[in-house]
Amino acid sequence: MTRPLANPDLSQVTNATSPAIGPKSLPRSSEARVPVTVLMVDDEPSKLLSYEVILKNLDENLVKAHSGREALEYLLKSDVAVVLMDVSMPEIDGFELADLMRQHPRFQETPIIFVSAIHQSDMDRIRGYQSGAVDYISVPVVPDVLRAKVGVFADLYRKTRQLQDLNRELEARVAERSEELRVLNGQLQERVAELESIMRVLPVGVAVAHDPDCNVITGNAALSKVLGMEAGDNLSKSAGADYEVYRDGKPILNEELPVQIAAHTKRPTGMSELEIRCSGNAPTFLLASAFPLFNEGGDVRGAVGAFFDVTERKRMEETLRERAELLELASEAIMVRNSAGAILFWNAGAEALYGWRREEVIGLSAHKLLATRFPLSEKIIAAAFAADGRWEGNLIQQNKDGKEIVVASRQALKQNSDFVLEINRDITAQLIAEEALRRNDRFAAMGKVAGIVAHEINNPLEAITNAFYLLRTHPSLDEEAHHYAALADQELARVSHITKQTLSFYREAQQAMRVSVCELLDDVLALQQRSLQINQVLLEKQYTTRGYVQGFPSELKQVFMNLVSNSIQAMPNGGRLRVTVNCVQRNEGRSAVRIQISDTGSGIRVEDAKHLFEPFFTTKSTKGTGLGLWISRGIVQKHDGALRFRSIFQTTNAATCFEVFLPIADGFSDQTTS
Repeated sequence: MTRPLANPDLSQVTNATSPAIGPKSLPRSSEARVPVTVLMVDDEPSKLLSYEVILKNLDENLVKAHSGREALEYLLKSDVAVVLMDVSMPEIDGFELADLMRQHPRFQETPIIFVSAIHQSDMDRIRGYQSGAVDYISVPVVPDVLRAKVGVFADLYRKTRQLQDLNRELEARVAERSEELRVLNGQLQERVAELESIMRVLPVGVAVAHDPDCNVITGNAALSKVLGMEAGDNLSKSAGADYEVYRDGKPILNEELPVQIAAHTKRPTGMSELEIRCSGNAPTFLLASAFPLFNEGGDVRGAVGAFFDVTERKRMEETLRERAELLELASEAIMVRNSAGAILFWNAGAEALYGWRREEVIGLSAHKLLATRFPLSEKIIAAAFAADGRWEGNLIQQNKDGKEIVVASRQALKQNSDFVLEINRDITAQLIAEEALRRNDRFAAMGKVAGIVAHEINNPLEAITNAFYLLRTHPSLDEEAHHYAALADQELARVSHITKQTLSFYREAQQAMRVSVCELLDDVLALQQRSLQINQVLLEKQYTTRGYVQGFPSELKQVFMNLVSNSIQAMPNGGRLRVTVNCVQRNEGRSAVRIQISDTGSGIRVEDAKHLFEPFFTTKSTKGTGLGLWISRGIVQKHDGALRFRSIFQTTNAATCFEVFLPIADGFSDQTTS
């Protein structure tokens, strides 16, 4: 393996380390692991073989020495990571070898692990540690323990060598970098001179704080002029600079200025608008931002700020803002479009009326977007523009939800341009209200006529009824004549009942009275009997209570008439109408009469449900006024009740139920009926 050395003398060994590793051979985390040398010293080959077997899995360079002399010979030539040696050896034992190694600086830090089967006393261990051993292992050796200890020292040696190599490389790079910095420093000085020249002629104001507290601030000529100071003056307010700074019309402190904020927070500031007021000068508006400056240690050494003069732009914006505010305050929809119809301006009133936001419509064709329908041909409108420069009229348009609206439009053409100013006012509700009022007037007139007719018919009807009674009991009539007379008498009774109900609809009580809900419903259903027959609607009634409430009979009849009429109209092809009356307990613990009017009609769509009780909303196209349910709910609420509904949709049919809750009249809590 090796040849022995005669009388080795460690003092003759120089303090040189192993050959240096160049930068290209430096270990990297991505490169393969480099094995290190583990020197095993024992005079018994069998022990060396056992050590080799135990440490083989470490994948290190295992070197065997059969004596202390052979070990010294190897140490003079090579570096080792750890020495594993026996204590009892001829010529030079382990303790002596360790002493010789520690006498030379090169081996003073080399880890030594003693292994002994004989010297196992405490004194032997103390002697080993005094010789510089890092561990003392007794035989028999535990393989895993020995492998772990040697592995730790091998890894430590490997990392130490890597750090040494990296340090040498770093020193080389530092020297190279120093030369680069020397060159760059010269270039930097040239750039500084250039920047100073630019600063003197730059129209943008620039301020530089030379200390973290911003006690000394210098600025270029542009900024000094704005602040009413001379170039080179200290611009810091803490130094007595005579100017005031405002933000949003309020004065701000010195600490709230952008340069000071950047220096104190160590962060750049965003853009902020400042107003500078100097004695004898008009206010100047600046758009300012600042950035902190750091020294080599990462500490703030000052800050730099940039200031853009936006005074002229500010004045123009203020003028435009005043005009825009006037347009935004208008409740009408105001838009500006060119001759091609493209939208150029869209105010808040237009957003509210049509539903589109400003950014969604700019550039789009106005009348294509709104699906505008004109009352006149485009030629006539164009002729009006050409003659007078303006046009007025009603337009039918659609909003974002697809709902049609009617607007009163005023359009004007700007002189010497192709811009058209259009102001639209929503008159849809107004037109519906006017139509509803006209219908209500007609209905009121018809009601008065019906009341008058019913009153006039009632008197002769009583005489005819009496005559038929005498005729029916006359002895001259045979059996067939008696039968026909009885039929006529029944029909006269029905006509008399209808007449009395008609009169009761238009004879309003002066104050609330006790009334039976069941009787009111029967009166309403009697009046709707003809409609039930025409529409082939099957009527089901279930009254489990007399339903006495305190209220106005005619108003409650109006509610029930509206609900029953709506249910019948929802079943044009037939169906089932179910009317139930019972007593329930409301959430507040008060007893109430519940009236349920259910139908098997078309149902109420989800999108219509939230608007159902709104005035002028109708699902009957032009047939309804949209006021029936709105008025009905008002009447029910007037009686301290509630009106609600629900619709259920199935695969082939639907069902809708309206529920009316009315408080039970005092003294009539037990109203159960068979």
